[in-house]
Amino acid sequence: MGQTVIPVFYDVNPSDVRWQTGSYADVFDRHEKVFSEQIDKVIKWREALREAANLAGINVNNFANGYVLLF
Repeated sequence: MGQTVIPVFYDVNPSDVRWQTGSYADVFDRHEKVFSEQIDKVIKWREALREAANLAGINVNNFANGYVLLF
C-alpha cells in the first residue's frame, strides 16, 4: 500500500514482542482464557505482533534518556 511502518519499542525488549516471552507470554495466556471461544483472534494478534517485531524498528532504550525525535 506504499506506507512506511516503523515500530517503536518503548520500555520493552523487541525480542519479547517477537517471541511473546516475559510479560507478553503472561498477557497472551490470559487472552487465550478470556477469548477461548475466539482463539482465532488471539492467534491473529500473536502473528501481527510477531510480524511487526520482525520489522526494523527503533528501540527507544538505545537512546539517551529514552527520547527520540523523528523528522
